[in-house]
Amino acid sequence: MSLNSKKSVFAILVVIAAIAGCAGRTVKTAAPMSSGGSMIAIEARGFKFSPNEIRVEKPGLLAIEMKNVSGSVQNFTLKDPRGNVLKNRDISPGGAVIVNVELHDPGVYQFYCNKYFHSAMGMKGRIVVGPQASK
Repeated sequence: MSLNSKKSVFAILVVIAAIAGCAGRTVKTAAPMSSGGSMIAIEARGFKFSPNEIRVEKPGLLAIEMKNVSGSVQNFTLKDPRGNVLKNRDISPGGAVIVNVELHDPGVYQFYCNKYFHSAMGMKGRIVVGPQASK
């Protein structure tokens, strides 16, 4: 690949990443479950999660129904506020999985797709746990 071709590909990726970053947040509050904890449904499509910001009132169990409505394998990787990976699940095209995670502490938990360039293109989000979740 020539130097000009490489520069063109890089420029296109920068523009796409900038556009994806402008997509904004879709915020949803997790619903309480009668057995305790909370639940939420998230869709993975293209280069985004919807919603991409989840609010949870307090620490505890969060059941996440991950639906992949795209035509390619997607991934859900969740890190705790300290950056430790809590969950890492691939989701087949058109498939769905239930991800149960114990959110031990208040704070911001980051999630993203670990597939090549997906996170850089905007396929990421966060789970806000605790008092700041009501803001």
